[in-house]
Amino acid sequence: MNAEERKKHILQCAKKLFAEHGYYKTQISDIIHDAKIARGTVYQYFDNKDDLFITLLENFYNDWEKAIALNLNNLDLEKISAKQYIFHRIKNTLAFLEADRDLCTIVLRMGVGLHKEFDNLIQRFEIKILNLIAGDLELGIKYGNIRNDINIELASNLIAGALFRLSYYYFVQKKDAVNNLDDITNQILDIIIPGIFISKKK
Repeated sequence: MNAEERKKHILQCAKKLFAEHGYYKTQISDIIHDAKIARGTVYQYFDNKDDLFITLLENFYNDWEKAIALNLNNLDLEKISAKQYIFHRIKNTLAFLEADRDLCTIVLRMGVGLHKEFDNLIQRFEIKILNLIAGDLELGIKYGNIRNDINIELASNLIAGALFRLSYYYFVQKKDAVNNLDDITNQILDIIIPGIFISKKK
């Protein structure tokens, strides 16, 4: 392996162990054993276990931002409906979390109770999702699709909380329970749309 591949391999092994055993129960020695490398090799790339964990979190957030940006670029905003737009946002957020269940486990299950630097990183991700949802709601209000009397802060937290909880339930606890993301996204929309969308008279 070249240097970049070796670094990715170490991160992959660390991610699996953190997800299985938690941050505190996973030791550098466990990662070294699982990765089948010498102890000194880890320290060529990472200062310590904290550095490994922070790198995993930062990669997760950077990959999420890239995925959302790329997926949005595939949409024709002039032609899709407001419902299709929100469907796209919810489905792709769920798809991103489902795609890496070990990191989903780390972020959604282990985030609470870790030290401040980790907590700040996880809060940063939550704030970005909240801001994204709030921006979508404001856009919907501007174009007359979303009720202008809704509390955007409350609605954003409600939707984000539901997405985090659903992701934890289906991708961490039940694991193989989701067969069709389109179906579950439509069920989510059936619940939230009557509360936030303006009813269009026929």
